[in-house]
Amino acid sequence: MTLGKVAERAGVAVDTARKALRHDPSVRPYIKERVLKAAMELDYHPNLVARALRGNNLQIVPIAVLELGEFYYGELASQISRQLVQIGMEPALCFNPRHLMKMSRSFSTSGSILVFGSDYETVHELSRRQKVVTIDALLPVMPSVGNVSINFNAIYRHLAESLLRRGRRRVAIDSGHYLRCLDRGWPIQKIPAVFDVLAEAGLDTVGPNSRHVFGAAPELGAWLDAHPRSIDTVICENDLEAARVIGELAARGLKTPDDVLVVGCDANCKLAGMWSVKLDTNQIAVRAVAILKRLLDGDDVRDNPEYMPELLDEFDQPIPISRPAPALKTS
Repeated sequence: MTLGKVAERAGVAVDTARKALRHDPSVRPYIKERVLKAAMELDYHPNLVARALRGNNLQIVPIAVLELGEFYYGELASQISRQLVQIGMEPALCFNPRHLMKMSRSFSTSGSILVFGSDYETVHELSRRQKVVTIDALLPVMPSVGNVSINFNAIYRHLAESLLRRGRRRVAIDSGHYLRCLDRGWPIQKIPAVFDVLAEAGLDTVGPNSRHVFGAAPELGAWLDAHPRSIDTVICENDLEAARVIGELAARGLKTPDDVLVVGCDANCKLAGMWSVKLDTNQIAVRAVAILKRLLDGDDVRDNPEYMPELLDEFDQPIPISRPAPALKTS
């Protein structure tokens, strides 16, 4: 099936059909609808490789995700993919910088979105050949690069302060992700704010080693067997791990939030009684793809948007930040 057949069925010129299928805003909505209907009826799919050869550019956008198994990163990659498809681009998952660079060179891709694991060398090299959008990357400002900042520092400071105001002072951290980031030298943007607030109050987290961080729920459960009542709050990497912690507590006759308050992150599978830091992956994805589109349109993007998460209590109600959040620092 050819584009000419689609244009003929829709009663438009081939160039108009091509623009409509690329979601070009210059095409009137009723014409675009007619072309899309014709393409669907004829089961037409554009040849992306042929398109790339004509324009020396392939409408594929690699999405770099180093931790796809983490619920938040997997959901964010899914939302970004949906947003890209809506603007006529094709998402492709990459799992390490080498894979990302290979795809960029092999297919002359239009741009890349780095969900996690952004390092200066990779981003700088990519930006020399295409547009790049990073998610919450602490990198210097670079040409052809945009960033969606997530103010984890402010929301986790707010979390720790809220816990202290409620008399919660025996705080534990359960995050295998945090430990992996330490081991691999990846940036850590959640837990340090909790350490800072507790230190300001003369406190430290409860934990099994010099890092004072549990790597998994069973490890925390074993600690409670050896040290009963030593913990009144557990801050977890995500909601799924929080659910596992609640299971460990229940096995020991402990309830949340009465005996031990459990805090998750992402609010996608929040259980009754727990708190969670809500991350709206759709909002983050919309911001990321909007920046990419502006870069591809030739804009010099300097007004990078910031996303502020919400803290939800055990009743799913937001706990408002009592003072303005500090601005993010860029290095």
